[in-house]
Amino acid sequence: MSYHERIISAALKLAEKKPWHEITMDNIAESAKIKSSTLAKYFTSKLLILDAFNHQLDEQIKLNFSDDDPTSSIRSQIFEILMTRFDKLNQHKTAVKLIFKETIPSDPFATAHGLKNLFRSMKAVLDTVGIQTRTPLGCVKIKALSVIFLRSFLVWLEDDSSDMAKTMASLDRDLAKAETLKKASLRQPR
Repeated sequence: MSYHERIISAALKLAEKKPWHEITMDNIAESAKIKSSTLAKYFTSKLLILDAFNHQLDEQIKLNFSDDDPTSSIRSQIFEILMTRFDKLNQHKTAVKLIFKETIPSDPFATAHGLKNLFRSMKAVLDTVGIQTRTPLGCVKIKALSVIFLRSFLVWLEDDSSDMAKTMASLDRDLAKAETLKKASLRQPR
């Protein structure tokens, strides 16, 4: 396990037991069994550790879907990618839930930073399925997918089922609505 992985894992394990705002970088170094000076070489803040966790998720998903079936629909591919993300988040659900619930109402900077990461992750999803994102319309698609993911994420936070049925239903419903809106906007007026 690399230092990055050890540090991320240590931070998330601590977040399961202690409020995020009370966790110090020294606590994380101790939990990762490394020196504080070593930790400082990799991360200078807890926010950067969360960034690295998000990037780690993006990279794992990119690897999983680099050879995805090109004959499946874009909607199906996006659904699979986002459900894989939820599946990977499930491994750290308690920590993610506690960090999210503590940070969002009280830290506008962290919230804005989290939205920036969300946009980057949803851009990666769209890039993976071959949707152009470097245009004004592409930016709108990134934001629309971010809203869809965030709505499903809020459901996921409370979804205690082993198969994430509520999360899947929410995601599928919102992707279907987005697909319907897209088709409606492509119709030529008579």
